[in-house]
Amino acid sequence: MHLSNRASKISEEPFFIALNLPPGVLRLTGGEPDFPSATFVLEAASRAMTDGQTHYTAPAGIIPLRQGIARKLKEENKLSYDPNEIVVTPGSSGAVGLALLAMIDPGEEVLLPDPAWFHYATLVELAGGIPKRVALDVKDGFTIHASSIEKAASQKSKALILNSPSNPMGRVFSRSELEEVAGAAERLSLTVLSDEIYEKIVYPPHSHVSIGSLSGMRDRTIVVNGFSKGYALMGWRVGYAAAPIEISRKLESLLGYTLVCAGSVSQYAALEAIQNPKSREYTRKMVEAWTRRRDIVMRHVYENSTVVSANPPEGTFYGWVDVSGSGLDGKHAASLALEKAKVGVMPGNLFGEGGRNHVRISFATSDDIVEEGMKRFCNVLTVASKVNNDNRKLTHVEQIK
Repeated sequence: MHLSNRASKISEEPFFIALNLPPGVLRLTGGEPDFPSATFVLEAASRAMTDGQTHYTAPAGIIPLRQGIARKLKEENKLSYDPNEIVVTPGSSGAVGLALLAMIDPGEEVLLPDPAWFHYATLVELAGGIPKRVALDVKDGFTIHASSIEKAASQKSKALILNSPSNPMGRVFSRSELEEVAGAAERLSLTVLSDEIYEKIVYPPHSHVSIGSLSGMRDRTIVVNGFSKGYALMGWRVGYAAAPIEISRKLESLLGYTLVCAGSVSQYAALEAIQNPKSREYTRKMVEAWTRRRDIVMRHVYENSTVVSANPPEGTFYGWVDVSGSGLDGKHAASLALEKAKVGVMPGNLFGEGGRNHVRISFATSDDIVEEGMKRFCNVLTVASKVNNDNRKLTHVEQIK
């Protein structure tokens, strides 16, 4: 059977590492909350099924959910959208893909931070676009600057994907950073695709700001969000895009022609999650657990500072750990950890060239697994570092002889 060039170029590696690790391996690779969906959400979904809400919906989603999202955006993010400007999608990644299809013509460039979630570059290419990386410097704490955006841009650049809180870095871009980005977007006539899926997972003193809420940015921004991370509705696959009406209408048509609509029962589950006051407490408990596990990760980093280093995550449930002190790059460190310590982590090169000396460590798992996984990971890097140092000394002695 013939396989298209488009499909041939897609890498299976990220999904194999994240989801198909051998039995007995401690998984620090997960990209989803380790909590089940809340009981009140399950009950709402059950009622929807009993009430016969099992048919197709309009491509843009059920009206009550779009109204609920509009209220949420206004109250929590200072964003004003009519429900007709909101399109409910099968997951937030579906919203990203549809937005790129709506914005990008073949050969046009989309700017991506380096590092960034590996889906972005692939989705850009599937839309016929060219991913163009905006370098973020580890020495600068992965701060995003207007000058870096302008350096990467060309006349072919049409859009910038921004993810805050960010996967894999755990950065929460500050208001001043976002104002710089907004200024660059205006000067370069860029549309900003703002992926805010981790907005509810933020650690003090940081706070989430939607770039679309800044002056002049509403009509230049497509806001993407969803229910997987902050509400623990992972497998329900409900996301959304909010955009000016001329964009949202095309997103709705693209969705209708491709994926038809988000699952009907899933939409009613999402509606319950977004309107039930109990969700706030449920999210708080999840973030409380991730805060505790974040501290476990950082304790091991500080105790093993000769081989690993990291800034404390400002948001998300990921640690972005530099392993260059061990003498290994991220890919080799991840491979060694899996082989020798039975610990799975994501090699940083999957997220871009800027991640080659890093690994992404997910602490969206139990305290015990984070504790034991970090202990094993740091131990295996310490041993590797000693072996590398001994080999270098031996080589030096032989050269002297």
